[in-house]
Amino acid sequence: MAMSQEELRERLSAIEPTEDTYRGIGADEVPMLRELLDDDEGWLAARAVFALSRVDAPEARDELRATVEHPREEVRVAAAAAAERLPVEQSDPILSRLLEDSSVGVRKFAITSVSQGSGPDVRAALDRVARADSEHVLRSMAAQHAEGLRAGR
Repeated sequence: MAMSQEELRERLSAIEPTEDTYRGIGADEVPMLRELLDDDEGWLAARAVFALSRVDAPEARDELRATVEHPREEVRVAAAAAAERLPVEQSDPILSRLLEDSSVGVRKFAITSVSQGSGPDVRAALDRVARADSEHVLRSMAAQHAEGLRAGR
């Protein structure tokens, strides 16, 4: 049985979210989670992204893919951070786009979400950030992360 919007908001409003915060949120809640992406509270919109990343349903995956174009930076940052917990076939398209995002914060979290399992396109995007990002700190961070991945760390 689907949660009400009020129940979902209350659940996601936990001061210190844990895995229990997201337990019981499923495909039935995806439309409400989509609405929360545009909530006035940026932190709640970000929590909706993290909830979507835990729902194993096509509609949740579709919403996650769409977050890469969301106008709110908080949503794109959350998508970049949540990508590390997704299967590669879901995370690669997200990371490919977010490694090229206009926001420094989004790119930062996308860098750290690239994993050993990431495909060659994502690894190439990480290498481009390491070589040519406009921010020195991100170039350094990407180079260090890419080197660690090559070394198996």
